[in-house]
Amino acid sequence: MNRRSLGLMLPVLGIMLILAPGVLAQPPAQGPPPEEVVVTAADDGRDVEVTEGQTLVVRLQANPSTGYGWQVVEPGGGEILRQTDDGEFQPDSTLLGAPATQILRFEPVHDGDTTLKLEYRRPWKRAAEPAQEFRLEVRAVGSFPVAEQSPTQRPADERPTPASQAASQDLPPAFHWCDLGGCTTVRDQGQCGSCWAFATVGPLELNIIIQAGETEDLSEQYLVSCNSERWGCDGGSWAHDYHAREIPPGEDGAGAVLEATFPYRASEDPCQPPHPHLYQIESWDYVGEESSVPPIVDIKQAIYEHGPVAAAVCVNSAFQGYRGGVFEGPGCTVVNHAVVLVGWDDDQGDAGVWYLRNSWGPEWGEGGYMRIGYGVSDVGFGANYVMYVPSTCYSLATSVTPDAAGTVSLDPSPDCPGEQYAPGTEVHLTAMESSGWRFVNWTGAAAGDRPTTSVVLDAHKSVTAHYQTELCLPWFVLPLGVAACWSVRRRRYRAG
Repeated sequence: MNRRSLGLMLPVLGIMLILAPGVLAQPPAQGPPPEEVVVTAADDGRDVEVTEGQTLVVRLQANPSTGYGWQVVEPGGGEILRQTDDGEFQPDSTLLGAPATQILRFEPVHDGDTTLKLEYRRPWKRAAEPAQEFRLEVRAVGSFPVAEQSPTQRPADERPTPASQAASQDLPPAFHWCDLGGCTTVRDQGQCGSCWAFATVGPLELNIIIQAGETEDLSEQYLVSCNSERWGCDGGSWAHDYHAREIPPGEDGAGAVLEATFPYRASEDPCQPPHPHLYQIESWDYVGEESSVPPIVDIKQAIYEHGPVAAAVCVNSAFQGYRGGVFEGPGCTVVNHAVVLVGWDDDQGDAGVWYLRNSWGPEWGEGGYMRIGYGVSDVGFGANYVMYVPSTCYSLATSVTPDAAGTVSLDPSPDCPGEQYAPGTEVHLTAMESSGWRFVNWTGAAAGDRPTTSVVLDAHKSVTAHYQTELCLPWFVLPLGVAACWSVRRRRYRAG
């Protein structure tokens, strides 16, 4: 290299060395801002900034199968934030009644500050206190040119046209078991995701009234608390086996339990077996496939021949907000709720409707029922029915409380198969005391405080003998609650 070339290169190298630190010190290039600002329950009460072109996404835990959902309270007018859709539920599992993440989306439409307030409630109970609240302080930033907004178009509810499969020459165009006296009072599952238990109990309860003319209130809590699959308030499935042949640990038989024996608590209470089992089904079966919606005519046939059927449906905000009329959507397709179908009418709605019995109490919908179009929200998914044959004999179930405080003897002994009695049999009961215990009184189908009583078997009945401990001390040396034992005994001695 000659001196001339070297002289030309030195200034260039010097310039590069001078510029290099500045080049290296420059921050890396920033990417575009995120399209979504996502918040969760952990952000409750926070300040959030949303710029023009971004979407505010709120993800909160919910359970659509209970009828509860997050409702927008503020902003009321939507001057700064606008909800872009009705929201969606992403279930935590495939169980019916499972919790889900509810997703609500909002977009800024004007710059400024606003409060976004949500309440977790049932939409038909506006006057009730919300179960939970969620609040954000939102700042919207942007130029937001004034533009005429076109109304949001709801997507069409995609469902098959059922007219070709709805009719049958052997079935009437309309049929409703409630019109024939075959429906009991609508129940309310509360905030527990136990719809599966209510949809299991429903067909048996309705079959008892249809076939035997007896109105019974059967226990959903027994299924929630005593099943062996760990189903509960976070969801479950069809539990008919427990009404047929499945015997949970500690129970002395299979079958349904009365509500009076194990009242509903809307929680996963301990089972505390055994319980009297007064009603059993012979079997149960799916109308079609377990994981699909059967043909409409097949569901009708099952309702007509076997009584109301249990089925699954997809619940969304529109379903929860139903007040009456024919529900045609907007629907959804991820089934998350269990219901009972009690009838149909081909002449209502776009192409016919099911009469759907829910478990959200009589204040929802039309007295606790919905008329829902065939195929809407996958209604009828996994439809199934029970086979119930009324017994010609009756059961007499006896229990004692506390456990091991005594026993109950029966005279005569059962004279029908399955430890049952012929109709009209008078059974004499005697309460016998274990050491350290004293008989107090009878409850159930018998009453009184004498240790002997009798019951006439004209229906399935249950009786409980109550005892109290003999180990009572004078009331003045005991706490108030324990001294009640002394007080009860003193009244008994005076009465005797």
